[in-house]
Amino acid sequence: MSVAVATPGQVSDLFANPDALHAAFNQKLQQDPTGVTKSLSDYLQDDDTRQHMVQEAQDGLQAIHDIQLAFERVYGLLAQVDAQNFKGPDGNVIQKLAPTWRGYSDTFTQSLTQTETLATKGKAAVDTFVKNIIPILQNTSMSVTDKATRLTFFTNNIDQNDQNVKAIDALLLIYDQLGKDVAAFKASFETKMQQVGQKLDLDIARAKEDIEGIKTKLAEHQEAAKKLGISAGISAGIGAGLLATGFLAPLAYACFGASLVLGIKAIDEWFNEVQKIKGELADRENDLAGLESQRTAYQKLVPACASASQDMSLISGKLQILTQVFKLVKSDIVDASTHLNTASQADNADVTQVRNDELELAAASYSMLAVILETFATGWSTQVKAPSS
Repeated sequence: MSVAVATPGQVSDLFANPDALHAAFNQKLQQDPTGVTKSLSDYLQDDDTRQHMVQEAQDGLQAIHDIQLAFERVYGLLAQVDAQNFKGPDGNVIQKLAPTWRGYSDTFTQSLTQTETLATKGKAAVDTFVKNIIPILQNTSMSVTDKATRLTFFTNNIDQNDQNVKAIDALLLIYDQLGKDVAAFKASFETKMQQVGQKLDLDIARAKEDIEGIKTKLAEHQEAAKKLGISAGISAGIGAGLLATGFLAPLAYACFGASLVLGIKAIDEWFNEVQKIKGELADRENDLAGLESQRTAYQKLVPACASASQDMSLISGKLQILTQVFKLVKSDIVDASTHLNTASQADNADVTQVRNDELELAAASYSMLAVILETFATGWSTQVKAPSS
């Protein structure tokens, strides 16, 4: 069959429109079913195609490895953030971040158990089918009845394929939702940390303003004390003598003046008022020191927060890579089942060529599936951290 060479533009157009690609393929299939079947079989068995599949599987393993490490790095950073009890715009401590992140990590870890099952048990099932079932189905000297007798689990295998597809669909949903959750968490995390920084700046500025106001108020009281002291010395003629004893400081003069103006009881009230102002000053200075310490901690965490955001993006991206691997596995399983069903129908109708072509495609699809699962099974122990660890 002659093969036309498509232009890059035509290729781009088809890949941009999957429906058009599917329609074009079906048109070719109707025009030349034998030729297309042969080409597809050759493609599936081509070394370059297999290498692409191996690379896809290896990318999937690397994605799992990278995701695991990224989850751990981000968790460590979020635990540090939580320990600081940073406040949001409303003045309340922001919700703890690490527990939510741990939930995402646990979801991914749980899905790895299913993934490992697919990579190991799935490969064993495929090996059995490729080595034992396909050869019997391809045996042209064996009757349909004989095949049915010897391969009672033939239909069961197709049913198992359906179950595998459902399991993969479930995994795809998990990974897809996890990717969305991580992306949403990333956006919320970045917003919260930005708000934390803004809140710290505002609180520090407000604390400094309060401190200046309190200092001004205290200075006014001290100035009043000096004036009262001078007045007491001039009017009573005792100021110099009292000062000489070291007994009356400006505050004492203020109390003395207040007692003359307001009565004896006002002495304690004036003293308490000044002490209260001093207490307010000490409190706000402590608040300021705490805020500045927290801002220092925040500023130290800023680079790590940026790295954590990158890790979150990495996780979302790697989940997409992992999803592609499972879509490949699903596609091969569906293709194999389709070809087996077609071969079975052709066998019953004694359409020998169709049966043989479909069995060849089924074998090729299973062989391709075996390549992916073999890569996963082989690399799992060295690249993926066990879910239990």
